[in-house]
Amino acid sequence: MSNKILYPEGGNKMRAFVYILGASKKADEIELKCKVPFEIDENEIFFGPCKKLLRQKLKKEVDTNNKLDTETFFIGLNASNAKKERKIVWAGKIQNHYTFQQANEKLVGSKYLHIKTGNFFPLHVSPIKNGYQLIGKLHSENNNWFSDLVSNKDSIIPDKAFKSITLKKGFTFDRDICFTFSNIFFAKGNGIDIDKKVLNIFQKHLNTNDIDAYTVLGKNKKGRPNGMRGSWLELDSSLTQRLVKLIKKQAEQIKKKSNSSQTKTLDKTKQNHQGGCK
Repeated sequence: MSNKILYPEGGNKMRAFVYILGASKKADEIELKCKVPFEIDENEIFFGPCKKLLRQKLKKEVDTNNKLDTETFFIGLNASNAKKERKIVWAGKIQNHYTFQQANEKLVGSKYLHIKTGNFFPLHVSPIKNGYQLIGKLHSENNNWFSDLVSNKDSIIPDKAFKSITLKKGFTFDRDICFTFSNIFFAKGNGIDIDKKVLNIFQKHLNTNDIDAYTVLGKNKKGRPNGMRGSWLELDSSLTQRLVKLIKKQAEQIKKKSNSSQTKTLDKTKQNHQGGCK
């Protein structure tokens, strides 16, 4: 069975899952310690562990329908910080889904080397018979790494060191799903501002005007930003279409600005070099 996402021809079913990237507080770049999402290149993003409940939801859809039949976007905002800055730091559209076993088998070659190597890498498990073994340090604290694969601890049999797990009979790895995304935006020096047009989308979704660029996902009972820990907002087709269009427009502007800055730097370097060669 192909893992390629095939959306209905002419269909307009769209959705966006918007969430807080808890491991990255910076508003203008995704911090290096954060490996989910992981930019493979300017065209592709890998999303492995994390967002356990969301991946469990999508895994259930795949297991039930043998596909995802809704055009699905992930949009990440930076975590709360002392500067009270909030921006969009990444956005992508799901293009393929895999079990972690399939990802190990299919995402191979030099292009995907960095998702499997280093001290902390996002493809942090490899398959064994009827289970998985931990091969990286990512999410290995407190022997809780199994929860990226299964929601019920009683459904697995761990080894003594808790470095590998197998399933008990009658259970499944109900969170065993990861993705590659088409790379719409990945912050590397400039995040996407929550301007009035973007904010209006969230105001409509939440049915309130009592939010700003920092409390864009809503407020808790104390009036503080809703961090959506372990959760997300799911936008409908209309709002998704509007938001993605705005993100693409701002992403293109950021790219042009970055390219222009790089060109000026190269020109200045050439001038300095030419001036010194007499």
